[in-house]
Amino acid sequence: MKVKVWLNIATFVAVGLIIYFGRHDIQAAFEKMLSLNVWVLVLLIPVQLFAFFAVARVYYHFFKATGKPVRMRTLLPAIIELNFVNHIFPSGGVSGFSYLPFRLKWDGVSTAKSTLAQLTRFVLTFVTYIGLLIVALFLLALEDHAGRLIIFIATALTFTILFLTVAVAYVIGSESRIQNFTKDLAAILNRIIHIFRSSHPETIRLAKVERTFHELHQDYMRLKGDFGKMRQVVLWALIMNIAEVALVYIVFVAHGAWVNPGAVIIAYAVAAIAGLLAILPGGVGVYEPLMAAILLSAGVPYDVALSSTLVFRVATLILALGPGYIFYHLTLKRYGRNNPQR
Repeated sequence: MKVKVWLNIATFVAVGLIIYFGRHDIQAAFEKMLSLNVWVLVLLIPVQLFAFFAVARVYYHFFKATGKPVRMRTLLPAIIELNFVNHIFPSGGVSGFSYLPFRLKWDGVSTAKSTLAQLTRFVLTFVTYIGLLIVALFLLALEDHAGRLIIFIATALTFTILFLTVAVAYVIGSESRIQNFTKDLAAILNRIIHIFRSSHPETIRLAKVERTFHELHQDYMRLKGDFGKMRQVVLWALIMNIAEVALVYIVFVAHGAWVNPGAVIIAYAVAAIAGLLAILPGGVGVYEPLMAAILLSAGVPYDVALSSTLVFRVATLILALGPGYIFYHLTLKRYGRNNPQR
């Protein structure tokens, strides 16, 4: 808890510094907000709901492919809760890996299957985004905005995604590699936890982790042997990405700025990855300046880039965190508070 308190303090300090040093640009951005078309901005509501629906369909088709179907009426609120958890708890974007198993165990879904579902979701999210990055470079090239920096960023993102995908497949594709990985992972996590909780030197028990990863390996090999079952999962992962980018673009249209979609695609990818890796809640203080900087380098005016980024973040956080808070606490009330996030 002390660590969370200090991280949240660091978050507020970082945001305060950003506001102070960028106050003049922020003022210009806020002035730009006054010209927002509210009727266009309202479109964020149905598109955000559709984005949640698309994520839920990714999980729905995954569980169906692995022989453990879960109903959409269970998955949709669970996805909204998962988004809330990943935004609120400072954990570098991995809080969901402990929350989703808790959320779905009541429907008979094992920890290993929930873990593999989330790995699959993240991998396919990034892999399908490669196609969007290629489209983005083409669109920017048409307007001569595909500068060296943008090309470098898109290329780096593509190779990073491919490398991480191959690395994950390499580890879970062999039982011996999984055993070695779980031993190292358990040892590292126990060492970190031991710093803060000296009376519990083996909080992460190796036997339990090995059982989970063994089942994960079996499910992976089953899917690998019949990848045709994953077509719908891949399709909905692509649809999910398009819906997420559409959310950003709606905000630009609400500003009256019909910017090049390629700039939005690349900026969103960089900001999303940075927000995922950042330890601060929701990637605050990292997501916003990065996204605005990439948009600026792609030829978007600074006031439009900053205003649109801030409006997008505030609007989507309200739309995501509001329902997420309600569903999350209803779940705690229904199933109890004995879960990893409390």
